[in-house]
Amino acid sequence: MKRTLLAAALLAAVGAANATVSLVGGTENHFTGYDAPPVLTDPQSSGLQDALLVSDNPLDQITATFLGKEAAHINQFFVNGGLVFNNLAAAPSTYGPFYAHSPLDFKFKDATDGSEVPNGGNALAFASYVVLGTFDTAHNFTAYHGTHGEFDFVLGFNDGRKIDADYDDLVVGLKVSVVPEPETYALMLAGLGIMGFVARRRRAD
Repeated sequence: MKRTLLAAALLAAVGAANATVSLVGGTENHFTGYDAPPVLTDPQSSGLQDALLVSDNPLDQITATFLGKEAAHINQFFVNGGLVFNNLAAAPSTYGPFYAHSPLDFKFKDATDGSEVPNGGNALAFASYVVLGTFDTAHNFTAYHGTHGEFDFVLGFNDGRKIDADYDDLVVGLKVSVVPEPETYALMLAGLGIMGFVARRRRAD
């Protein structure tokens, strides 16, 4: 019984530290021309354009996975001010973890024509991104999580080449992971120590 209660306490401590990223603002966008190959996602036709991604804990960490592209321009993805990859990278390939910051500090850049789109968008630029997903009849948004649900969000970038707007010029999967607070580590270690002590007492008896 004691062991069960301790295990439950440990699970509660870990569960209380879930990372959360929220979407703020953005515009409903429906588009055509998004191709599944070479983009390693299901075909997409809608998303929330230029929504701001905000983390509930700036110490959480994110990983970014390059999922593919269909673009003539060279497009880049930056996190925390540093270039992480461009659309010539192997797909899929994962980078990070990086501190999430709040809002998330990322941007897309079309290196061919210089267009840049930070988190939250750039109303003056043709280039933009969408958080891929679907809308119901009441226009409520549900984010797409990848072919196997492995991402928190999948972002599709449309670069500055004004021949289309299909959001597959650079596709990025984002995964947010929690960084436990020091108090959580201490509680887990104390719980494990007590469980070990109880186990030894049982063997001794």
